[in-house]
Amino acid sequence: MNRNVDVSRVFKIVIALLLGLVSSSVSANTYATDFETVGGSVFSGGAVTEFSIGPAAFSGGMSGVAGIGELYRSGSHAWMVKGGETGIIQFQPGQYEVSFFAKAFSGSDGNTEIRAFDAGSKLLAALDVLPSDPFSLFSVTGAIDRIEFRNLDSANTRMNGLDDFSVAAVPLPAAAWLFGASLAGWSGLSRRQAGRRSIRLAV
Repeated sequence: MNRNVDVSRVFKIVIALLLGLVSSSVSANTYATDFETVGGSVFSGGAVTEFSIGPAAFSGGMSGVAGIGELYRSGSHAWMVKGGETGIIQFQPGQYEVSFFAKAFSGSDGNTEIRAFDAGSKLLAALDVLPSDPFSLFSVTGAIDRIEFRNLDSANTRMNGLDDFSVAAVPLPAAAWLFGASLAGWSGLSRRQAGRRSIRLAV
């Protein structure tokens, strides 16, 4: 029994399915937190100093509740960094879209500096938050290696806050790579076919 198979049509269907699988699997990797379930009271030693949210590892600060309402954009918890210290958010290799809200304590005498870098220490995005500013949105997209969250206040007892954090893997690079590879393969296949639109398979 013989059957005609349209190679180009089958190839396009397979590529479409693969693109769909890649896009859905990568875009599903989204993590968000308001820190409500991370850490307890700062003053009773219940704060958490090192933890991860998806591909993002937090260190140099603390997550919990300190009773400073202005540092919490939602709920009663936040990730906080003391005056004169720097919190680090380290990312696993990849392309990400990151956003969060930052607040400097209103009684501080220094700003909050937020800087995002790639693995080569190239600056990707920056934001300075003044003590008089309301919660400020910081967002960055790209090959993020780390975000430095620096509290420039002179008193170690005064903290700044980061709340409502979100990180999502960016699906475009993987999908674009696969799409480019598929185009190259389809082009080569078309040349090999030299005008033939189908092949005959024996079953």
